[in-house]
Amino acid sequence: MLAVCILLVVYAIYRYAGDSKVVRVLSNQKTACFLLAGGAIMLAVEGTFSWQLHTTPVFVAYVMILMLTLSFVVQKTLKETKTRSLRYVGFLLNHLGIFVILWASLFGSPDVTKAKMMILRGGTANVAYTEDMLAVPLPFDVTLEDFHVELYNDGRSPKQFISSLLIDGTRMETSVNSPCSYEGYTIYQDGYDAKNGRYSVIQLVRDPWLPLVYLGMGLLAVGSVFLLFGRWNAKVTVPIALGLTVVFTLVTIAKINMGTMMPALRSWWFVPHLFIYMVAYSLMAMAVVIKVVNSQRKTQTSKSDSKFQEVSTNLMRSATALLIIGMLTGSIWAKEAWGDYWAWDPKENWAAVTWFVSLIYLHVGNKHSRKALSVMILAFVALQITWYGVNYLPSASVSLHSYYSK
Repeated sequence: MLAVCILLVVYAIYRYAGDSKVVRVLSNQKTACFLLAGGAIMLAVEGTFSWQLHTTPVFVAYVMILMLTLSFVVQKTLKETKTRSLRYVGFLLNHLGIFVILWASLFGSPDVTKAKMMILRGGTANVAYTEDMLAVPLPFDVTLEDFHVELYNDGRSPKQFISSLLIDGTRMETSVNSPCSYEGYTIYQDGYDAKNGRYSVIQLVRDPWLPLVYLGMGLLAVGSVFLLFGRWNAKVTVPIALGLTVVFTLVTIAKINMGTMMPALRSWWFVPHLFIYMVAYSLMAMAVVIKVVNSQRKTQTSKSDSKFQEVSTNLMRSATALLIIGMLTGSIWAKEAWGDYWAWDPKENWAAVTWFVSLIYLHVGNKHSRKALSVMILAFVALQITWYGVNYLPSASVSLHSYYSK
């Protein structure tokens, strides 16, 4: 009801006061760049030092202003754009998707139940506890019939953690990346008694707003696909991009012991998530190189400069689209593995920083300017921190993605 009321108010404001200074400021590209830069800075600080900035009133106010801006931008686009091109549809779906995700995440968070219970083998429990040790009575009883750890051939490295449960007489099984569901709760394998295997730690999550979040993700994903359409010399860029993708993939996989891969990585999301990100990295690397080389050329013609500019911008646009799709696949994977599609993890935060900075580049009007070049280079630097630099940040010790350094 609140969402409908606010959207109606926004619609009325734009319809009857669309020419006011406030509306014009909130719906222009400079404001978008300013908001994206502010968000990138806050995410970078939290991703580096693990400061919980997302819980502060300043961050909540930022999200509210961002949603208001997105709503005005959508209204402006619907009203003023006459041509219904693929870029128009992609632009609209991207902004709508981000709006829906932010709305559901911000206003739906008080309705999310997330608690854990430790159950002895053969024991029964019907109360879980939040991180603040608040009791959450459950409408059902959970019995741990058995718990076992599957090991790799070396006899030491865990391959999978599995809890066999009896929930109100119904036998169910939960393991890493394969949660089960019962009466609106999703049940995850969270931990266990590493020494004797006497108990299992179960996490229970109830998120009634999750379908709305997934709707926003779907809109964002479809909109991002439309961003992939662009013109460049495919005979040259595609082979180079695939070659760079192979290099980036091999370097990433080399950091992971594939022979004893930890349970969280044993998911079918692993391949598409990794491949999409590696292609995005390759396209961005090519865009930066073309942009830098073109800026250093002593003899330039307007025609050649425009051609290089078009190729670089299209590559950057495609890289940004793939960064979005990569984050979305990672979010779904995280939801299956850890019970939350966004955990404010250092690597997640820096992935968002990379995306935000690349979006700033797309919002910069003059792509020929030094400002645009600086933003593109900054996005590539953020990408490097996301890829491997997070392992050396102060926040690395608390990262869920620290398995790269183990």
